[in-house]
Amino acid sequence: MRKLQLSILLLAPVVVLSAYACDQGTPAEPELNAAEHQQGDFLTANTQDNSPFLGSWRATAAVVGDVELNVGTSVLYIMTFRSDGTHSVSVSNDIEHLVCPGPQTGCAWDGLYSYTGTTITTLEPNHPDPGEAGEDTFLYANCSGKLIFMDHTDEEEGIRLTFQRTGLGR
Repeated sequence: MRKLQLSILLLAPVVVLSAYACDQGTPAEPELNAAEHQQGDFLTANTQDNSPFLGSWRATAAVVGDVELNVGTSVLYIMTFRSDGTHSVSVSNDIEHLVCPGPQTGCAWDGLYSYTGTTITTLEPNHPDPGEAGEDTFLYANCSGKLIFMDHTDEEEGIRLTFQRTGLGR
């Protein structure tokens, strides 16, 4: 199980300032209903309709360290969050195998999610890359219809994924 490391916590002020600058009216701490799902040590909560994640999101940019990956221009990466605390991911046209293990250029998986006012935690036991399967926590900012996830690699390089909302969901 990967844990949120100190280096990522240093990004928290950036997330808070980004959220403040956006001033989208999203509550500082979204409300959660009582827990409904339990899988191992991962506990998800049934999110209410004010969840900043509900719906489908298309990745428009991905940066690892100083390198911008070819996501959003050729690779189609769609993430859908539902109100029952589940999510799914669909990736297509991944000819560089940025996400999907070779030789396949498309892959899909599902999982659970929970969130706080600054972090989102996903549990993806059936991720096609065994090194990515399991629980992961990201900092996030929701700004002007964009969702930005921030994390780091095992080599301590920063990761920033930017998503654009493509549809609302339940």
